[in-house]
Amino acid sequence: MSCRFPARQRGAIGLMAALTLAMGLVFMLMVIDSSRLYLEQRRLQRVVDMAALEAAGQYAVCSGSGPQADAVARASALRNGYQAAADNTLSTACGTLKTETNSLRHFSVDALHNDAIRVTATQAVATSVAAGVMALASGNALPTTTLLSARAIAATPKPPQAMLRIRSTLATVNTQQSVLLNAILGALGGNVQLDLLGWQGIANTQINLLSYLDQLAIIANVSAGDYQQLLSVGATASQMVQAAVKVLQKGGATVEVVTNLGKIAAGSDNTRLLQLGKILDLQSGTTQAGLDASVQVLDLVQSVILLSTKESAATVEMPIDVLGLAKGKVRLKVIEPQQISAIGNPKSDLIKVHTAQVRALISLDLPVLNTVIGLVNAVLDLAAPLTNVLNNLLHLDLLGTVQSLTCALGIPCKVSDIILLPGTVHIDIGVQVAKATSEISDYSCAPEKTLTAPTQSSAVDLAIGQFKDPNDFFSKGTTAVTPLPLIDIGTNYCSRLLILPPSCGTRTPFVGGGIGVMVNAPLLGSNSTDPVYTLRFAPADHTPPDINQSPAYMSTTASNIVDSLNTTIAGIKVQAYKPVQGNILGGLLDVTAGILDDVKAILQPLIKGLLSPLVNPLVNTLLKTLGIDLVKVEVGANLTCSSTRAQLVL
Repeated sequence: MSCRFPARQRGAIGLMAALTLAMGLVFMLMVIDSSRLYLEQRRLQRVVDMAALEAAGQYAVCSGSGPQADAVARASALRNGYQAAADNTLSTACGTLKTETNSLRHFSVDALHNDAIRVTATQAVATSVAAGVMALASGNALPTTTLLSARAIAATPKPPQAMLRIRSTLATVNTQQSVLLNAILGALGGNVQLDLLGWQGIANTQINLLSYLDQLAIIANVSAGDYQQLLSVGATASQMVQAAVKVLQKGGATVEVVTNLGKIAAGSDNTRLLQLGKILDLQSGTTQAGLDASVQVLDLVQSVILLSTKESAATVEMPIDVLGLAKGKVRLKVIEPQQISAIGNPKSDLIKVHTAQVRALISLDLPVLNTVIGLVNAVLDLAAPLTNVLNNLLHLDLLGTVQSLTCALGIPCKVSDIILLPGTVHIDIGVQVAKATSEISDYSCAPEKTLTAPTQSSAVDLAIGQFKDPNDFFSKGTTAVTPLPLIDIGTNYCSRLLILPPSCGTRTPFVGGGIGVMVNAPLLGSNSTDPVYTLRFAPADHTPPDINQSPAYMSTTASNIVDSLNTTIAGIKVQAYKPVQGNILGGLLDVTAGILDDVKAILQPLIKGLLSPLVNPLVNTLLKTLGIDLVKVEVGANLTCSSTRAQLVL
């Protein structure tokens, strides 16, 4: 048997070689066939990639005017070798992109937006060997073609995005400012009393603008990502602040900040609908990347409160002792709230931001003037010279003293009687603050990032005296000021018999007019001649960073409003005025120079001493609390320069 076994194995090697060769041929066929299908798939993928890129690069649209996405994509596909056939299809879709929590971008079909364009194509090719074998093995008919499919999504080129803001926030809150913030919120019916640390914690907290808008969209029942609708939809002040609370809770803010913001939300107006677009300017087409910026929470709260105050026509009233003074009050009206920021495309959009615009009326009572040492004697010394002047100017029959011959004989005669006004004197100080504005006029992305922002410093109109109608000041801004009477030039009928003391009857006040003060002057220019400062953000000191970074700040060189107020107060005019009626003074009298010097020397320091304490509280505390900083207007700028080419979304 051992002899027959080798014989039976004869030819086995040949059989194995044939089987091996057959298997090699099968594998080679599969490799060639798979490579053919792979190359066909890659070619089809390149076709849809180029079609999507060309459609996105031309800002094609699926609806409305402009290049049509389907036509542009189809022309590109045919140009790159795509064959139009009955079994081949090519379709396009426009939509938006949103980054999911896993950091992947998701395409949503929306014919009204062309943030991204999707191109899908199918192409029939000869059936593969594997597909044919599988069809035969399953008993199905042998297909002649295999359908390949490819899809590409391309994002349209992102325009440059710029962000502009005027820094009017409070970096450090003091006790007076915290009380003022409570008072402003109280004007809306709230009873919120945050302490200094509470407001300071809010001032130290930042909030992401994109997260805030998404949260407010949920509260306002607006579609996610539709920020233009969100700007115009109505939301209450309470809802706006509550949205910030939700975002900060998720972002890990301190419990104290979240709790205090919750108190503000509970104390804010919950009845009147407000529009976010009045304090936040987002231009159409602003991308999500353009909203990925941080703003100060106190900025947001200030703007919401001021907007609510303006829309509710509430007039804030605060006791004057809040500002470190006595016996008086401050009335405040918001004409226009401040903006948080302005964001848009600097190439095509108007990116403009402004501070708040307000009117403030300070009313206070001056102390009794007749207690001032030396002033009474100075007034008595005016009797003789002023009597002669007033006789000549007003044609009055005023006698200087009761020493005349007729009076000395006991016959009543008219005599001048010049006295200080008794008791307290009411004085009004009106301040109108027009908004400060800044807007982008030019920008550059290459060879270096630059941004130019002309900034206009607001005018401040100051009026000191007595307003005829304070309500007119608030409703129309009318500053009809009458002089503040300090010295009453009246007459009396007196008689004197020889050396006996004089006997006088009923005094008639202001017959000869009086001495008064009045200021009605613009500060920091006027509305028609406000200075404009061109701020250029450029390397190396002020390169505008991307929007998701802290802004670069530049400041104007405006005149110092505090110095301007001090100069105005120091230059108060003490003048003689014509009589009108009662205790109202009329037009200015042209009194000979030097007659009033003695009274001026005493009155001017007195008035300045009374009004100067208003300067720091009013400007540095009240206006700054309202988001207005006219001492030095600081403008912050960001600029993001995106790629100018369409990009595939992977």
